[in-house]
Amino acid sequence: MANQEDEPIDTGSRLHTVPYRDDMIDTIAAAIDAQLSLAPFQLPGAAVYQFTVEGSRGRPSALVTLWPSLRRIDAIGAGAAVVFTKIATVQLVTGIEILFRRESGEYLVIAKGGRIVVRA
Repeated sequence: MANQEDEPIDTGSRLHTVPYRDDMIDTIAAAIDAQLSLAPFQLPGAAVYQFTVEGSRGRPSALVTLWPSLRRIDAIGAGAAVVFTKIATVQLVTGIEILFRRESGEYLVIAKGGRIVVRA
């Protein structure tokens, strides 16, 4: 059944699908207990957000920059720097990971602990 684009889809107690928009950014970061803030740089007329993912012993292990107006995310972690564009939806596995999915099915995973996985 089709879903209105402005409403999250609850597919179970831990798995939720949300649109990639400004009003969902807090929900996205909260899925892996990340502290969200505005990035120190902005686009003209559009917000850019960042959060750091904690790794072992509370040390930062990944920096994630979210550009919802551009449908883009940048993720920098140990040994990886990823720019992922054309994001259509976001799947949240509460307490585990965030999956940013393109319309074509490719995805970027940001896991709690800072692991970054790309399937393209």
